[in-house]
Amino acid sequence: MIKTYFLLLFSLIVSYSYSQEIFTLNQGGTDQKAYFSEVNYESVRDKIIVKAIINGKNYRFIVDTGAPNMITKKVFEALNPTILKKIPIADANNKTDSLTVVLLSEIKLGNVTFNNIPTLVAEDTFIFDCHEVDGFIGSNMLRNTIVRFSSKDHKIILTDETIQLPLNKNQRSDLILTPAQSSPFLTTTVKGKGKGKIELLFDTGMEGMFDLALKHYAILEKENIFDELAKSNGQGLLGLNGLGNDTIQHLLRVPELTINGTLFKNVSIQTTPNLNSRIGANLLKYGIVTVDYKNKKFYFEPFDTTVDLLEKHFPITISIKKNKAVIGTVWDEKLKDEISQGDELLAVDDMNYEDINPCDLITKTKILEGKTQVTLTLKNSKGLLKKIFISKSIQ
Repeated sequence: MIKTYFLLLFSLIVSYSYSQEIFTLNQGGTDQKAYFSEVNYESVRDKIIVKAIINGKNYRFIVDTGAPNMITKKVFEALNPTILKKIPIADANNKTDSLTVVLLSEIKLGNVTFNNIPTLVAEDTFIFDCHEVDGFIGSNMLRNTIVRFSSKDHKIILTDETIQLPLNKNQRSDLILTPAQSSPFLTTTVKGKGKGKIELLFDTGMEGMFDLALKHYAILEKENIFDELAKSNGQGLLGLNGLGNDTIQHLLRVPELTINGTLFKNVSIQTTPNLNSRIGANLLKYGIVTVDYKNKKFYFEPFDTTVDLLEKHFPITISIKKNKAVIGTVWDEKLKDEISQGDELLAVDDMNYEDINPCDLITKTKILEGKTQVTLTLKNSKGLLKKIFISKSIQ
């Protein structure tokens, strides 16, 4: 399900050229056997936030299967961990930066203690500060664990034995783990007039349902699978290494997406310059997910066997730039004489957004959620103000 307001993408992937020696974050782990631990989590705009203990002190982390472990500079300074090296890291926009890797000697999640886990140190803490968290718990730490996500009771279960969970073999598929950080990929079927298969990163750090990599779109569009709803040049979304570059974006609908036998109908998709197509945390709204890193299996137990996600869309998306809410994409060609990418959003109906705290755009305010028509007050690059009425017209 595409969000028509600001989207935040947390994915981080170890990035190397062919000439570089691969450094794996898949080190360390737990020596515990036959463990079973229930961990309560808080959900903030699809982000899964848990408490973990390091050196006897409580910290808050986002559980992000699309990223490796990460801590903020503040936590780094408090812990003074061993520094391993610097490595290149690509974020959800495929923008690369070099980050320091440290070794966390001990981190306790629930009643499971993980030792000697390679962990990145964030250069920019804006996203973490907004969520009031201290970093990520990522797939490299969880790579030998079976992790069950249950959104109805806001619990995560950690275990090393499948016998401790009520798993249905008919609701599972194979899981592919990346060699550098164990990011989990599953294979899904997409169908329109044609049919195809696609590998998706299961990314709990991604808000929304389904993003399609442009490289996959270029291949699959020849199979006549997608209905193109709109196409436009749009502003990149905010990742850990900053805003993505402006790029051609496609707003698509896939008539059928099947995950482990569960049929999702009329799934809206927005393309992304990221190298990976992703299925996000929104999946947890429709069933229980178990990521069996240990045995490389992915389970999805649906609340309903068929889910219809048909929806209409506003002809614009809203993003953030220089701590201001702005127009990120204009999908409707007819509006491009009145609305331009980068126009500052001052108000929606009677709600003022001119001086909004940018963190509210990430953690609280969903600007267009629940609305079918609105009047926007915009300021263009010349400082001129304009009121524009728009409705959910793209379908």
